[in-house]
Amino acid sequence: MMIDEAEAVADAMGWTTKRHGNYPTTDLPIAELPSTLKFLRRALEERIYPLLREQFQFLPDGRRLRVADGFVVKYDAEGGQSELKPHRDGSVVSFNIALNPSNEYRGGGTWFESLGESVKIEQGEVCSHASGIMHGGHGITSGKRYIMVCFVILEGYDTWSMRFYNEIRDL
Repeated sequence: MMIDEAEAVADAMGWTTKRHGNYPTTDLPIAELPSTLKFLRRALEERIYPLLREQFQFLPDGRRLRVADGFVVKYDAEGGQSELKPHRDGSVVSFNIALNPSNEYRGGGTWFESLGESVKIEQGEVCSHASGIMHGGHGITSGKRYIMVCFVILEGYDTWSMRFYNEIRDL
């Protein structure tokens, strides 16, 4: 459903490739995908925000979690972006959701410097992490991989968020 919607919108307006200056992705903002946005809003309240509050219990007020940017990323081994170089996101927490089964591509996953390896998730699973840790999109060598990525902030806690980000980046 989400992949079909993204591909249909991309057929009409194209995939964006310049929204994230330092580490651009081939993506579409979720704001351009009405069915995906509707799904995400419900999933955030019912499952994802509770998961993040449990995972990151040290947040000063987990009820203030808000998605600052959400987008569907397309990795394509045969003519497009196949990986994302190591980087840090500019939010408090980031998460991605696998949108297609891993048997539709070879490789992939989210690489974490602190682990020295990639974490692979299956369709519908979530991988979340502190945004300031070094990570990247492990390359695919065949097929297409689609993920939903969201950058999450802690609304009203800018100073705390900056301190947290700076502490995490050296882990």
